Amino acid sequence: MRHLFVCTNVTASGKPACGKRGGHDILAAVQAALLRRHATGVLVTGCACLGPCFDGPNAVLYPDAVWYGDLTPDDADALAAHLVDGTVHDAKRVDPPGQ
Repeated sequence: MRHLFVCTNVTASGKPACGKRGGHDILAAVQAALLRRHATGVLVTGCACLGPCFDGPNAVLYPDAVWYGDLTPDDADALAAHLVDGTVHDAKRVDPPGQ
């Protein structure tokens, strides 16, 4: 089962927080894209800070361990495709924090 975690954190100690930069909109857009696809067996969840605030809004998809950055709601269909089909959205793929 694939699970996408989208940062929706609204405070980041003076850093640009993903929630204020569209994280909530991205979460809603991915959920809507999954509903349109009638997707089952996948999850999408809002979460607290993932770390790389300046690269956000961010998301990470498990168990694939694929990180995404600079996301917008326009990326929702591609993120849903990764969840359902395993197709990585290369245009927004970023290195994991610390690498």
